[in-house]
Amino acid sequence: MGWLRKLFSRTFDELLDRNPNYIQMRLPVRKITPEFEAALRAKIENNIIHAEVREATMEDINCLIELHDKAWHSTPMPYRPLNKESIIKMLQDPNIIFLIAKVQGDDRGFALIYFSGEEKEIGVIAGMGIIPEYQRKGLGTILGLATWDYFKKKGVFELRCKVFKDNEISFNFIKGLGFEEFYDDFAQWKIF
Repeated sequence: MGWLRKLFSRTFDELLDRNPNYIQMRLPVRKITPEFEAALRAKIENNIIHAEVREATMEDINCLIELHDKAWHSTPMPYRPLNKESIIKMLQDPNIIFLIAKVQGDDRGFALIYFSGEEKEIGVIAGMGIIPEYQRKGLGTILGLATWDYFKKKGVFELRCKVFKDNEISFNFIKGLGFEEFYDDFAQWKIF
């Protein structure tokens, strides 16, 4: 799956946490208490934005390219364009899932997630993007909870992601979902 690695990272060394431009984050499932989960769900239930989240299919390829392009150009992150061939490969892989959030009839955000570890016990958020008009309005939290629901059904014991260090908004968002910074021997985390 080296092709996926190239899409969301400049080099393999970045994935191995040798690049100081990224902050490694994790959230052990045991820390997602019923109270914390209920508070997040209450937050989005009272939100003015309501979204339907679905798993992407082959019919969503152009939508994913457009969402990715709009979302990434509004961040300080290094940009890596998506192309149809790459998305087709990802959609065909049973361990990689795109979730798409639809608001008022239009697709407004996505999350790219996958499973890692020998037993697929680690859920990884490889990317999340919200188009600029819907950023900071709760759509990221809606997608975050949809991601959690998906992983919960599969029995993962830990969630992980990386955040570009200059993307303070994303860092604060991920931290607000309960993720914490961590540093360890990345050799145990088989990414791709």
